[in-house]
Amino acid sequence: MIFQRSSAFGLYVRLIAFSSILFSCNQKPPRDIAVQGTSPDSEHQRVSFKPVEGIAYTEIRREYENGVGFNPLGYHLQPEWKVTFLPGKDSVRIFSPVLGRFIVNEVIYDHDSVVNVAHSWLKVKLLHPDSLKFQVLYVRNKRIMDTTGQIFMTLYSNKYIKDKLKTTVEDLQKPPRRDSVYIKNLVRQSLAQVTKKAFAATEPVTLTSKVPQVKIKRQVLSRDNALKDATVADNYLLPTFDIEIHKAYANFNHSMQLIVDQNGKLIFDKPTVLLYDEVENRKKVMKGVVDGYLTYYITTTPGKTLGLAHPSFIRVNVKGIQD
Repeated sequence: MIFQRSSAFGLYVRLIAFSSILFSCNQKPPRDIAVQGTSPDSEHQRVSFKPVEGIAYTEIRREYENGVGFNPLGYHLQPEWKVTFLPGKDSVRIFSPVLGRFIVNEVIYDHDSVVNVAHSWLKVKLLHPDSLKFQVLYVRNKRIMDTTGQIFMTLYSNKYIKDKLKTTVEDLQKPPRRDSVYIKNLVRQSLAQVTKKAFAATEPVTLTSKVPQVKIKRQVLSRDNALKDATVADNYLLPTFDIEIHKAYANFNHSMQLIVDQNGKLIFDKPTVLLYDEVENRKKVMKGVVDGYLTYYITTTPGKTLGLAHPSFIRVNVKGIQD
């Protein structure tokens, strides 16, 4: 079962969708979209990848306009592109984590420096044999939508990384100090207001049963079975667990969202299904299940981001079986 996101998570939907470019349907965008909001059509204004054709690039950084790779909800922009623009073919060779190999996609040129690469609309900010920089565009109905939460991608050529920087991709992709400072600030806020400032942990919460009567299974979404409204990022943004409690006081089914604080304490937050009647009583019952069963029979390890434990959310489907 995949839960629908709450409105609070709407902020990162388009960001996750971008991260899942290579895992979505393989439909081609229209060749002449004529994106509104760019410069008038003129051949000499269009960007060309000809100067960098045949050069292999690897993405080393993806960040928001404030220079940070995280947003307030804990979503982490992870660099993952490996691309080579092919000579004379208006196409790109790009690595697909789903298939575990490189594939070839068409490059579509629009007005000015706007292009479509691997089913994503981008604005070319820098084009150099050593490095590329793109701004991610959100296009709907041939219009560039709002520019809030802008995302930028930086790629270095493999030769530049090896011969000039004399380092590795892994070292370049490590979160910089500004990410650490940002996360430390989020952690401080969440510790001060646990129920209001909890955020997603990139190292998500783990639940372990203490007794054989309680069985726990975590839902894990893989890249090859991701749906349009759910991506692999949900594995840490909304960790979801199916829990069966045998020899329960009654038969029951409850779906709810919990907060796990920095010490691993479980706190009832809200139901994840719409309640039509006896709402407050049913919430009390759910809280009782958390306090009376889950707290005592489950060992909880809090979520962490950049090594720091902090309050975060999980969702649980709890089934009580009176056997």
